[in-house]
Amino acid sequence: MEKKVIGVKHILRVCTEPTNLEILAEHENLLQVLSRELRENSKKSSDLCVVSVCVFLCFSHFSQFHPVLMQNQCGDVTMRVLEYESQRAQVRKEDMERRQKRVQELEDCTAEDKKLLAKDEKKYKLQLRKQNKLMHISLSVLLNLAEEISIEKKMVNRKMPTLLLQLLDRSQEDLLLVVLTFLKKLSVFEENKDQIAVPQTLNNLVRLAQNPNARISLLALRLLFNLSFDERVRAALVESGIIKLLVDLLKNPPFRHIVLRLLYHFSMDDRCKSLMAYHRDGMIMLLQLVVHFPEPRVGKDLVALMVNLAAHARAAEVIVQSGLFPAIVLRVLKHRDPLLCKVIRHVASHQGVLEQMYELLQSEDVRMAKWMHEFVRMAVCSVDNPDMLVEVLGTLANVTLEEVPWAELCEAGLLELLTRLLVPSFSEDDVVLECVLLASNLACCPESAQHIAGSRLPALMQDLLVEKREDEEIVVQLLFTFHCLLLHDEVREFVLQETELAPCIMRFARARNPAVLEYATALLQIVATTNDAPGTEDGTPAWVEQIKAFRFEQHNPEWCRCVNRELSGGTGMSPGGAYGGYYDEHEGSGVEDEEEFAFHWAGVDAADPRDLAKRDWANQDFAKLSHSSRWQT
Repeated sequence: MEKKVIGVKHILRVCTEPTNLEILAEHENLLQVLSRELRENSKKSSDLCVVSVCVFLCFSHFSQFHPVLMQNQCGDVTMRVLEYESQRAQVRKEDMERRQKRVQELEDCTAEDKKLLAKDEKKYKLQLRKQNKLMHISLSVLLNLAEEISIEKKMVNRKMPTLLLQLLDRSQEDLLLVVLTFLKKLSVFEENKDQIAVPQTLNNLVRLAQNPNARISLLALRLLFNLSFDERVRAALVESGIIKLLVDLLKNPPFRHIVLRLLYHFSMDDRCKSLMAYHRDGMIMLLQLVVHFPEPRVGKDLVALMVNLAAHARAAEVIVQSGLFPAIVLRVLKHRDPLLCKVIRHVASHQGVLEQMYELLQSEDVRMAKWMHEFVRMAVCSVDNPDMLVEVLGTLANVTLEEVPWAELCEAGLLELLTRLLVPSFSEDDVVLECVLLASNLACCPESAQHIAGSRLPALMQDLLVEKREDEEIVVQLLFTFHCLLLHDEVREFVLQETELAPCIMRFARARNPAVLEYATALLQIVATTNDAPGTEDGTPAWVEQIKAFRFEQHNPEWCRCVNRELSGGTGMSPGGAYGGYYDEHEGSGVEDEEEFAFHWAGVDAADPRDLAKRDWANQDFAKLSHSSRWQT
């Protein structure tokens, strides 16, 4: 056996020269003999195992030799060595634990027993050290061969993930490096991830992330990053206290990139956002990284994390109170970074935080009282940049405080910008929605509402109601904006006269969406109670009369269908058809004509619901005014 070991060592010495590998690979029997010797004698000599696997390792570094290694079953025999050593390590560990437990249970433990135990422990550590070396080389060979997915699948079928997980409690750094590298490679597949992401493994990985060796720590963090795409894994890692660890590692530049990615994954969960907000030092460090980022646009990992944190009320409050928020606003104004502007937009979306933010920027210490004017100018300059435009408009739309000088902003160009952007088919839907939200802010302020009334904006919003009628979110916001406008007496009459709002709103008063129906009904109520409703010259009823007829038709649909059938033979419009068909029903006329009713009032057919609404029902003789076979005896 010693001669075989010496012979393989000589072969290994030749293999250390890369120029010799091609010659050795062309030899007919070399790799085949080494593979057979390793299969037959691996249990007899650990030295033979080590040198033979080292020869395979020299070849495995080059992809062109992988087919030769697989053809001679070098990968299979190396896998067998790894499986056997794993089983042997488990047996030795259990035997050692049994001996230690027996000595601890002895009541009269003698010095000889302790000496014998110490000797066994020393022998166990020596065996473990030699085994670590063999496993490290074997795993390196298998890792190189696993470049091909088909070979990797064969290893997974032979429980490679389980074998690797058993080695995470080893202390040898080289072995840990190759184990973590292999696990990271396997973890990109979901079936492997499910085998790896068990509680004990996650605890081991968190422990390894704190290893003094930076390479081991980085590999552990990268493996955790691959696993953290799973929500259940993130929840388990939070229980292990990983958030505090990541915040501490954020101070170390080599770890910063992977830590930011991990924190971004954790920031998708509200509980993790609360934990991050609790670590105030970490939040301030993130803000410092944003403010002092060397490039014009903040890195995507960093700014994405800040966007998620700003969506949480407590984290947003920490951002405003950190003392760095004004610097973030200045950076947005200077570099016009859309994602960083989204951070400000999210901060402004929390009502309590919004008040603190507004007071901070208006304070004398900061001297940014005109920041909203600057945002308006930035929006005007960003018309050709939809990503930036929607964030700026969204930020302004979130500022719903009463003390905002909306009239000044209208004069600064905001109203002109909205008029330009709300031209039908000019802007994308997300820009249109933010413009409508911003218009509702203006409509709530009496001074700015008068600016709206004197512009083309009401007519444009009416056109949008028709164009975007399928988009319920935009429709709701448009109806709310009109509702706010009509609450002002000095604006209401002008809006109703300059637009055909009432007939347009009737179209939405039959909607199935509760929010659309609520605002449409409220708008009709406001219009119906408006005094001095003028009529039109061609005899078509004014909008007040149209609404009365429409509401009567809403509450008496069966009667209206009968009258419609009486007048038009079941194929005409509804009684309100003379008003432009805004509220015609299109459900079909499938009602069977069991009986026909013809109502006559003072000799005139009551085919007009507006006329019916004015009738004095209490003073009419019903027997004289109605005739039908149903009432004849």
